[in-house]
Amino acid sequence: MRVRSRLIPPALAAVVGLWGVTVPSFWRDESVSAMAAGMSLSDLWRLLGAIDAVHALYYLLLRPFAALSTSELVLRLPSVIATAAAAYGIAVIGGRLASERAGLVAGAVYALLPIVSRYAQEARSYAIVSAVAVLATLTLLNALDGRRWRHYVWYAASLALLGCLHLFALLLAPAHAVTVLLLGRRELPRWVAAAGAAGLVVLPLALVASGQEQQVAWLKRPTVGNLLNFAHQTGGTWWAVALLAVLAAAGTVVALRRARPLALVALPWAVLPVALSFAISQVHPIYNPRYLLFCVPGVVLLAGAVFTVRPKAAPGEAARPPVPAALVVNTAPVLAVALLAVLVVPAQVRLRQPAARPDDLRTLASSLAAQERPGDAVLFVPRRYRLFVGVYGAPYDRLADLTFAPGRFEPRTAAQLRAVAGRYQRIWMVSPPQGAHWRDDERCRALLADKRFRHAPSQAFGRVRLTLFTRV
Repeated sequence: MRVRSRLIPPALAAVVGLWGVTVPSFWRDESVSAMAAGMSLSDLWRLLGAIDAVHALYYLLLRPFAALSTSELVLRLPSVIATAAAAYGIAVIGGRLASERAGLVAGAVYALLPIVSRYAQEARSYAIVSAVAVLATLTLLNALDGRRWRHYVWYAASLALLGCLHLFALLLAPAHAVTVLLLGRRELPRWVAAAGAAGLVVLPLALVASGQEQQVAWLKRPTVGNLLNFAHQTGGTWWAVALLAVLAAAGTVVALRRARPLALVALPWAVLPVALSFAISQVHPIYNPRYLLFCVPGVVLLAGAVFTVRPKAAPGEAARPPVPAALVVNTAPVLAVALLAVLVVPAQVRLRQPAARPDDLRTLASSLAAQERPGDAVLFVPRRYRLFVGVYGAPYDRLADLTFAPGRFEPRTAAQLRAVAGRYQRIWMVSPPQGAHWRDDERCRALLADKRFRHAPSQAFGRVRLTLFTRV
């Protein structure tokens, strides 16, 4: 019965994750994943030397899927699988530290949350990072229980894997340190050794990534409002957020009384990485809700702890609660999960709209295909936008690409662009929104200043713009 109950959360996560998984368009980050996973290893190596070294392992894991297809279903499938695995691991942790009922509720709540669905349906690493965070926590529990070096080797391996998938996810390590201090202080030296070994494995990646900080230059110093936005993304509606907050707060109290180990694992997990990310970001911004998805399992474990089963009655005490109390105990978890399911429906439906992602690249490609003519050219400003839109690449492949000089990886200069632009009657420019940043690129300025062309108003597809320059 225990095994079957633990299979419910992953099954629910898989169903929710696959619901409408192909409806939203890929957005720019997913397009980069598709392009990188489909590159030759030499081209991928060259790309990683310039950008995205932190995602190298994810791109390698995605390569077998990209070899089958670059469709939304196939490329998002690893994230769906990872989400189901995380839900299963959460149910195992809850059952191990509190009760099977607590684990079942925690896993089901995780499967239903909109923020979980959002990244279960995205061809990026965040769902896999969350699953590995659950795995790392399970291996830590095994190490604290087994108290053998071989258990710490597995823990070090899982923590290193977590860091290689996403460096910021190593903020889980301080949470684990708190857990070790409170739950098994005598194991602290072994934990330090294991965490240090994991850090040494990840160090080369961290050094390479430190030279690519332009990738996170867009991050801003967060405010309390950003934390509230994170909460809203998690629940999807404020009613769902309120329910989750009540369950987590009450679960913390219950866990501290009836299942203290769960509280000492879940509470630091849910709170400390968020607090550290927020604090560090006041000096050097690293905060973003998707980077903290791996903290959500800690929240749902606390929510599930509300339904921790009471210990067996002592001799002389009543063997079971009165019938009305037993009815409440048995139905409350079902009602809580059902209520949450109802409250998140509007957010779940919104997430599955065709234009639900920051960029609607599929509609952009369709629009370009309908408007382009033989002999047209295309210019990507800046050059990385070629990767951003490339997953729907057919319309662009029919155009002469003016972004790079033939046989060169560096973009054309303004002078080179002016020299070649005169050969074309129409040039499509794919770029960010018009504004100061849009005009910073010298090629963009050259095309805007070229009296041989006039440009029509840009067409917006989320954060990507399509502008047609026509020869006068």
